[in-house]
Amino acid sequence: MGISLFGIIAVQWFWMHEAITVKEQQFDQQVNQALARVAYRIERNQNAAFMSSYFSGMPQVQFKHQVTPNIQGVNQDSIFIEFNEFWQEKSEEALSKKTDKRVKISKSSENGMETITYGFDTVIADGLSSQHIQTYSSFSKPNPKQAEEPLSNVKLNPVESELNDVMEQMILEFSIKDISVEDRLSPSVVAPTLEYEFGNAAIPLKFEYAIANYRGKLYNKLKSSGFNLEHSSQSYKTVLFPNDILRQSDQLMVFFPEKRNYLINSVIYPFSGSLIFTLIILFTFYYTLRVIYNQKKVSEIKTDFINNMTHEFKTPIATISLAADSITNPNIIEHPKKVSHFIEIIKDENRRMNRQVESVLKMALLDKKDFNLNMVVTEVHPLIKQAIKNITLQVEQKGGQISMDLKAGNDSIKTDVTHFVNVVYNLLDNANKYSLDAPPVIHVETYNSAGFLNIAVTDQGIGMDKDTQEKIFEKFYRIPTGDVHTVKGFGLGLSYVKAMTMHFKGDILVQSQKGKGSTFTLKIPLTFG
Repeated sequence: MGISLFGIIAVQWFWMHEAITVKEQQFDQQVNQALARVAYRIERNQNAAFMSSYFSGMPQVQFKHQVTPNIQGVNQDSIFIEFNEFWQEKSEEALSKKTDKRVKISKSSENGMETITYGFDTVIADGLSSQHIQTYSSFSKPNPKQAEEPLSNVKLNPVESELNDVMEQMILEFSIKDISVEDRLSPSVVAPTLEYEFGNAAIPLKFEYAIANYRGKLYNKLKSSGFNLEHSSQSYKTVLFPNDILRQSDQLMVFFPEKRNYLINSVIYPFSGSLIFTLIILFTFYYTLRVIYNQKKVSEIKTDFINNMTHEFKTPIATISLAADSITNPNIIEHPKKVSHFIEIIKDENRRMNRQVESVLKMALLDKKDFNLNMVVTEVHPLIKQAIKNITLQVEQKGGQISMDLKAGNDSIKTDVTHFVNVVYNLLDNANKYSLDAPPVIHVETYNSAGFLNIAVTDQGIGMDKDTQEKIFEKFYRIPTGDVHTVKGFGLGLSYVKAMTMHFKGDILVQSQKGKGSTFTLKIPLTFG
């Protein structure tokens, strides 16, 4: 069952890890797609804004192209740029500055060397400057059938179309080569575009962004306040102007501070149900083991209790039976002293059985909390002396002795007199029973400390190890001695002492070393006034 439970937990953990991984992959894909759209939107808007500004106030631009059919394979191509300027009078109103800034591409073909040239004409009129962009095509073997057509009407093959797009992009880049990215863009453009695209992609996370050059250096004017270099390695990146040819690529970087929490939260709700059921299984498993353990423990206690009870009652019953038979013997009954002796034995054994029965009944009442304590303020030194007197005969029968040092200046506590005497007696009886290797030597001491009366009972018996000290206050627990009948009792004495001390609002402490004896200390609050 434990292996199965471990397997369930392992599968749940693996499932959650895989779910987060899949969610992260989906998130990465959404972010990268959104960033690609951001880069496209920014580039398109910037190009449109530039063209609108660059050609404002001039006549409509007409792109022309001279078409030559049957352009074949390309060999030994070259690209070069010419910069030549000259002035030419156009009219009194306008002065044309003929700027031979041309981008030429030369390609070898079956017809010779093909050259496609892109150039500018700048017209200055009334102090305003405007430019015409013209596209030229020339060949080493010109075809007289060449005709000039508007560029929009020209049908180019894929190579020519791609070449035309490249040239237009190069012209645009060349025109803005002296304009920095910080001048082309502003946070008021980048941030709203990111928010718009992330909103469309259903990415509801706070983000930090920055734009960096190809060396990774951040543009201070083009970053959010929360972005720093440490975030670069954890950022999503995209080329800001992906169609640039001449310029080194700038990068747009976006960092999501709450990404990890977002991914976990996205799977935590479906996983929480599974987790709850797993916890229920864990609790059930723990509860089952605990019940099995307790049942086993109760069974052991029951068996031990029956064995002890049988022995504790069998001995006095046998003694009483023997004494009764002796009394009925004609030779004994005629001697009153002998009869009195046997009667006294019967009474002693009867009192012994009564004490055992009372101890069992007391513990039953304590378990049910069905008892009444007659709590009164009293001086306990006389009660301690009474308990010592009750146990002295048994100690002396084993050749032992009891000493006391009742030096507490204040011995007034609130307690139940009868139960208090029983508590002290049980401690003394315990010290007497577990002095197995030598006659018992018991010392009783009282002293005051910080508002408490301390009553210490010290013996030189067999002592206890740490493990035993943790169990001695459990019901029916008896310290192992190697012989179950060596020590009398049911293992209820210290359990009773602990329970009653708690009702006196006190505590009991134990100090013991195996083979050197033990000290039990009752700590009960004093009553003043």
